[in-house]
Amino acid sequence: MSDSIELVAEKREITGKKVRALRAEGYIPATVYEKGKDSINVRVPYIPLTKAYATAGQGQPVELTVDKKKILTMIKDVHIDPAKNTIMHVAFHAVNANDPVEAEIPVHIEGDVPAEKAGNFIVRPNDHVLVKALPADLPEVLNVSAEKLVEPGDHITVADIAAVPKVEILAEPETVLATVEEPRKVEEEPEEAEVDAADVPSAHGGDEGDSSEEPKEDE
Repeated sequence: MSDSIELVAEKREITGKKVRALRAEGYIPATVYEKGKDSINVRVPYIPLTKAYATAGQGQPVELTVDKKKILTMIKDVHIDPAKNTIMHVAFHAVNANDPVEAEIPVHIEGDVPAEKAGNFIVRPNDHVLVKALPADLPEVLNVSAEKLVEPGDHITVADIAAVPKVEILAEPETVLATVEEPRKVEEEPEEAEVDAADVPSAHGGDEGDSSEEPKEDE
């Protein structure tokens, strides 16, 4: 687990469309959910939130302080404005430090990839894996060696991930994480055959070299 990630939030009364005013002031509306308790509406300063999310993602705990009360949370849902690529709303879920939690952890391929050196490329159908562990034991990344990625068709799966103490991997062992593919060949368009001008019919249907005139219409 990385160093403790902390955020300070303030309770908010504003809800609905009025939260636009919060965003204009540099805050992001958020909600804290805790099992068996009422949810808490809060606001979080935009820049600290984006930094915390960049570090924690949805796989690391965040210590959220709300009105001087510390709550251990996980970021579970982030609403992004697709046009502006900015955060619009965040859902925090309170967790217990002594209870295991489930989280999506990014997978890092370690070492040079032999297939890439040969001019092939790697496709990553899955780059995160679901695990279960105590919040303090959640790893920042899961590592898997690149040595199996040699020829087209070679792949690595969840079963190839290096074991991490106190972490249970919940994803199916056969889930493919990366596979080798060959670059697609670009088919060249066939060259147009050169045509001799003498072989091209004239606009009148005869040979281009025909000097005969068409009969004139009566005036």
